[in-house]
Amino acid sequence: MLVLPRTAVLEITSNCNHKCLFCCCPWEHSVSRPEKELSTNEWKQVIERYRFYGVNHISFTGGEPTLRDDLPDLMEFAHKKEYTLGVVTNGRKVDKELLSLFKKNDVLLSISVPGIETFSAHTGVDNIENVLSLFESCKAIGLKTVANIAVTRNNLPELYENMALPILHGADYVLLNRFLPGGRGMDNTELLLNKDEINDMLNIAESVLERAEINGHIGTELPFCIIKQPEKYNRLNIGSLCGAGKAFFVTDPEGYIKVCNHSPSRVCRWNDIETIEENEYWQRFATRDYIPKSCNGCTHLQICDGGCREAAHVYSGAIDKNDPCMLED
Repeated sequence: MLVLPRTAVLEITSNCNHKCLFCCCPWEHSVSRPEKELSTNEWKQVIERYRFYGVNHISFTGGEPTLRDDLPDLMEFAHKKEYTLGVVTNGRKVDKELLSLFKKNDVLLSISVPGIETFSAHTGVDNIENVLSLFESCKAIGLKTVANIAVTRNNLPELYENMALPILHGADYVLLNRFLPGGRGMDNTELLLNKDEINDMLNIAESVLERAEINGHIGTELPFCIIKQPEKYNRLNIGSLCGAGKAFFVTDPEGYIKVCNHSPSRVCRWNDIETIEENEYWQRFATRDYIPKSCNGCTHLQICDGGCREAAHVYSGAIDKNDPCMLED
């Protein structure tokens, strides 16, 4: 019997009220946006079917998921199906009523905070004060939050402050995502971090987390060979294996399954999920048939996939090409 990865990321809408320079949503680099989003009823069918095949965690994303009026209905439906739930949001539409619903449905709320002084430059919106106060509101009602920080060359100089302020306002955990090409980000590749800047990011993050006595992790895998001192990170979890198609998968606004939110490649529709194991693209991720040739013979292959495979695909044209951070040499 088919067993799916335990986490399903549901991109319930392509609409967003931010214009982030680093946005990786594939439709932001395409001439066409999703034509028709799944209805409430269809999303409920998705949720029900995925539960049958072993999924037990759902992350609601977009676009901006709070722009869907049926988000509360979908959350409650999924909660009754005994899923654990996450919501990834920029926070602009989150009010007291929505916070109460998040709390009621045991949601882990991930709030985007891509900069302090650089917040409006990155997003096109001056909203940092609202975001910081949102962490406080969540703390007051006991709602667990994640500070979701996209790290670019522009906000790296203020990363210490960018992590510290959300923590001081109540964030329970920190997720760092280095900027990767894809979506609107393909027009802003000058924001990519090089190897030295990635190590600066790691060192700053460990320093903040150690002082705050909380934990965090790097959301997108890093080539193990570029991490200068892997043994020094106790609070910061750094992974080098790709989880796409193994730990999680994605369903886009039109109901097409993808291995990863960075991926422009659709595998099949949600109602054809039973055929997924026959798909060659899915199998390449499931079996790790994507290791770059430059990694052949590396002693770390058991713990490393050579960096982000979909970033390599989007930036260089194939999933077995080098991660963008490996192209500077």
